Amino acid sequence: MVPLTKRKRRLCVMALVGIAALLALTGCAPEGTAAADAAREFHQALSGSEWSAACSMLASDTREKTAREQESSCEDHLRNLHVQEPGTVTRTEVYGRGAFVEFENDAVFLAAAEGGWKITAAGCTPNGDAPYTCEVGGK
Repeated sequence: MVPLTKRKRRLCVMALVGIAALLALTGCAPEGTAAADAAREFHQALSGSEWSAACSMLASDTREKTAREQESSCEDHLRNLHVQEPGTVTRTEVYGRGAFVEFENDAVFLAAAEGGWKITAAGCTPNGDAPYTCEVGGK
C-alpha cells in the first residue's frame, strides 16, 4: 500500500464529504417529489372525474374505510365530495414510510407502498390543536 501525502489525504476526505452530501441530497429529494407528485395526480383524477383512478391511488385501508363509512363504493363517495382545487404545493415532509403534502387549499397524507406512494387521507384541513379533519380517510 502506498502512503498518501497530507495533500492527497485531504483531497480524498473532501471528495468523500462531497459525495456523501450529494447522496444525502439526492436521497431526500426524490421521496418528497414522488409524494407530492402522487398527491397532485390524485387531485387531477378528482378534478377530471376519474373516480376509479382516484380510488386506485388510495391506500387499501383508506379505500375500504371510505366505502364502508359511506355505505357505497369508493367511486360514489369521491363523486359526492366537494374537495376544492388544491392550489400549489407549499410544503412536503417525508418521515419514514409516511409523507405529508400541504397545498394552498388542502393537505394530503400518504404512505409508502409497493409501487409508490398511496393516499391515506385527503381533503384535509387543520383543526386547531386537534388532528386534521379530512374528507377522505380521516375524521
